[in-house]
Amino acid sequence: MKKSLLILLAIFLTTGIFTSCDKDNPQLLSEFVIGKWHSEVVDLGDVDTDIYFMVTITADNYYLSMTDGVNTVDLPQAGYVVDDDANTITIDQPQFPDDDPSDEVVSFKVTWEEGSDVMTWLPIDPLEDDTPTLVWTRSTGM
Repeated sequence: MKKSLLILLAIFLTTGIFTSCDKDNPQLLSEFVIGKWHSEVVDLGDVDTDIYFMVTITADNYYLSMTDGVNTVDLPQAGYVVDDDANTITIDQPQFPDDDPSDEVVSFKVTWEEGSDVMTWLPIDPLEDDTPTLVWTRSTGM
């Protein structure tokens, strides 16, 4: 009986140790952003139509599409870097149709909460003051 009690106690303590370790390692922004996301309406300034972005973020690249609800334009894949400590994401400038290729990057301060399906990207240094704030919602079932 004493042996059984000690074995049960050992199992309980081992389970408790592994459970508490998971809680001590919060999710990082670099993990949180991976997946498929869609934006709220994006203010592109001189565009009269509501535009929405869809993005798929992998561990290495992001794939951006934009739509007006009827037509969709897929942009070429691009790179990004996440700073987990500063909660920032820096993306290679998207290559929009009819634009010249660019080596520029755009940095955003990301507000997010672990377990949430929403994140907001606030431009840190807007290019020519036209970089929009982006509010993303995780896509499910897409």
